[in-house]
Amino acid sequence: MVMPYLGFMSMSLKRDILKLVRKFYPTVDIKLVFKRGTRISNLFRFKDTFPLKCKSGVVYYIECCKCGQSAAYIGKTKNTLFERFYGSNGHLNPKTQKSALIDHVMGSGDPECSFDFDSIKLLDSASADYRLIIIESVYLKFDKQSLNTQEYSYPLKLF
Repeated sequence: MVMPYLGFMSMSLKRDILKLVRKFYPTVDIKLVFKRGTRISNLFRFKDTFPLKCKSGVVYYIECCKCGQSAAYIGKTKNTLFERFYGSNGHLNPKTQKSALIDHVMGSGDPECSFDFDSIKLLDSASADYRLIIIESVYLKFDKQSLNTQEYSYPLKLF
């Protein structure tokens, strides 16, 4: 049995409970364990979190600000998100030759169509690239997005 530790009162309570159990249930061997209660340090985060643009090894979801879910994209990156979107071959870099996001913005002809970097949702993360590929494939398999031209990153034999 686990109980919160409340100082001297806990020890006397333990003694009383053990006496009662031995008196009425002599065949039962009960163990009482105390755990420390809530501390102030448990109420706060110990470490600071990275800003979104510094996250790496993630599977992400982004949608058009105007079109919403009808123009969404799921992708993965082992680099930082900022590098993936604005680097030399990034999704939102105007010099990029081939990008589903830029193709959508240019092809729609609507000046309100755009992708906001701060609206990216992180779906999952992994430390190894092969895990990212599998995770992305699972999301692409079950959550079809209109801007994704590929059906999977890695062929899965799920169902």
